[in-house]
Amino acid sequence: MYRLFTLVAIALIAPAITLAADTEPRHLRGALLTAEMASSSRLSELRGQGYSAVVLALHGDSSAARAADKDAAQRVANAGLALWYWIEIGRNTQMADDHPQWMASLQGHLEWRRYFKDFAYPKAGEVVKNFPWVPILYQETFDAHLARVKELLSARPTAKGVLLNDLQGPPSACGCGNPVCRWTADYGPIKTATTLGDDVAARFVAAVEKLAGNGVVVVPVWTTECEAHDVAKDALCAGVGCFKGTCWKVYSRQLLPLAEQSQTIGALLLYKEFGQDGTAYSQPAGWVGHALRGFQSMPPANGGKAVEPQRLLAVLQGWNVSPEELRSQQAQAEAAGAAGWVVALAKIDQSWSPRIVAAR
Repeated sequence: MYRLFTLVAIALIAPAITLAADTEPRHLRGALLTAEMASSSRLSELRGQGYSAVVLALHGDSSAARAADKDAAQRVANAGLALWYWIEIGRNTQMADDHPQWMASLQGHLEWRRYFKDFAYPKAGEVVKNFPWVPILYQETFDAHLARVKELLSARPTAKGVLLNDLQGPPSACGCGNPVCRWTADYGPIKTATTLGDDVAARFVAAVEKLAGNGVVVVPVWTTECEAHDVAKDALCAGVGCFKGTCWKVYSRQLLPLAEQSQTIGALLLYKEFGQDGTAYSQPAGWVGHALRGFQSMPPANGGKAVEPQRLLAVLQGWNVSPEELRSQQAQAEAAGAAGWVVALAKIDQSWSPRIVAAR
């Protein structure tokens, strides 16, 4: 009876309340949805399946998008679920179109061309850019992304927490073609924006924490680097020696200040999207557990410090998977000791394509 009374009371007063914030996202069981996906019936179904939170993907800055997000947030509160937000940072089509010089580049290895065999080569005064990836690794983009986050958060109801995705470089950062190669924005001499240091992600999270306000948890979402089996000629790195090269070393330098800034770090574990659903692992979705354990083993082996699994929030692929495959991912995350998980029912777009831009 008390539980029923509480739910009714929440439904009656929800328009006037501001959701309180947890100090940590421990045991979070979240579902990433767009406003359009967050119908009342779906939210009720998710709650019945044991989900405790909805992570609402914020995209548009228009009045219609703000109204849709506000309505969805109210439905989440009415369903008795915690409200979180998801903000995509690095992949931004509008910003890439408006400021092509802010995009990351493809200047290093040429193995990425196996996916774009007919793409032209740049002429003098040109550079190949990675569309539409605009990472925060430049001063210009750092400021622009921070202003966008401020606008997004100021126009929405207060949430328990905010997840910031893609604070690293773009996919195929060194040119190898591997979607989890994220350690740089320009693996070459041509720079068309002002580069920042290894602590840029930590600085960005600190700035967003000030914008979000007291009690709102800000969780950066981080992608791992390549695997040992990826460097084979017919594998994701296509013969480039990424695993023992620069990638993990720079990755570890970037992760260190972020781990000092953030108690909890999200791990982007889209095992199918990242091509890690092959035979390299003996268990279904085995890469999920392997990647989580890698936060402990790989940084110390490359000049960094371990991040314990209980500090990690696993972001799992919920689209283009069967119920059995989803359960396997959840089991892998829990067996590895992750603090919680978020199932991405809304697709997290990680696609990219080359584009030639004048190198000003």
